[in-house]
Amino acid sequence: MSNYFEGFPREYIDFLWELRMNNNTQWFAENRERYNALVKDPMKLFSEEMTERLNSMGMGVTFTAYISRANRDIRFSKDKSPYKDRRWVVFNFGENRWQEKCCFYFEIAPEGYSCGMGLWNAGATYMERYRRKLSAKPATVKKLDKKLKGQDIFVPESRMYKKNFAPEGVNKEIAYWYQYRNLGFTSEYKITDSLFDRRILDEVQEGFEFLKPFFAFFKDI
Repeated sequence: MSNYFEGFPREYIDFLWELRMNNNTQWFAENRERYNALVKDPMKLFSEEMTERLNSMGMGVTFTAYISRANRDIRFSKDKSPYKDRRWVVFNFGENRWQEKCCFYFEIAPEGYSCGMGLWNAGATYMERYRRKLSAKPATVKKLDKKLKGQDIFVPESRMYKKNFAPEGVNKEIAYWYQYRNLGFTSEYKITDSLFDRRILDEVQEGFEFLKPFFAFFKDI
């Protein structure tokens, strides 16, 4: 394996489709070397360099990369497919687990790549703190809302509570922020030529730069 990220192999996407269609231990054992060369090793190199870039962006924290494993946890899942048909990296910070906070992420699936920031399994306690912060800083939320609506790359969490959590008198333009079930901003899956060379680093970094003010607002929840 090269120690320098040169882009993801063009066979990366094809391999993930193959894995999705042949998700069993025998096929994976026979193709483990391909998995390491096409999927595991390139993501490691990407994650290392992107971590360095994040740590140079002046966000006041130190990031570390957590890369997903090949195996799925199927103990409590109806889907007993043993392997993930995608690979992702979460950029954690601080002492707590990344599952407990709002983090940047990058993922490659058979459909393409996606990146963003968020906490997609937020519990009721977390979202209660989230709503308190919205109420404490309405002017900042309005600025973030305007920034989000001024672009078409990142979309917010789509699942909404039916119950109205917006307090009385809140600005109507930002009232919907109180209705999210989770906190997340994500890009759609896409495949571009930049995925297969070093331009993907610049694209993802540019996306993270856009999300910096969102991260600054939500990282301490």
